[in-house]
Amino acid sequence: MRQHSDPRTPPPWAKPGNRWTPWIFWPLLCWSITLLVWRVIDGASAVRIAVTAGLTLLFGSLLAANRAARRTRDDPRN
Repeated sequence: MRQHSDPRTPPPWAKPGNRWTPWIFWPLLCWSITLLVWRVIDGASAVRIAVTAGLTLLFGSLLAANRAARRTRDDPRN
């Protein structure tokens, strides 16, 4: 494995806006939305509903951040 000259530089697969991110986070987002709806319908405790809602927000924000990073990276004006 090749060493980076600067340890703060992320490896190519971990840079923002990579193409593998939606393949991971879209199914997780769909799963967390389904789980959230199921817990609300089932009448679960507020803590479980809040944790699931937090995961839904997390995966949605990660997808949005990835899309924004990809747009800025692919923008020819930069």
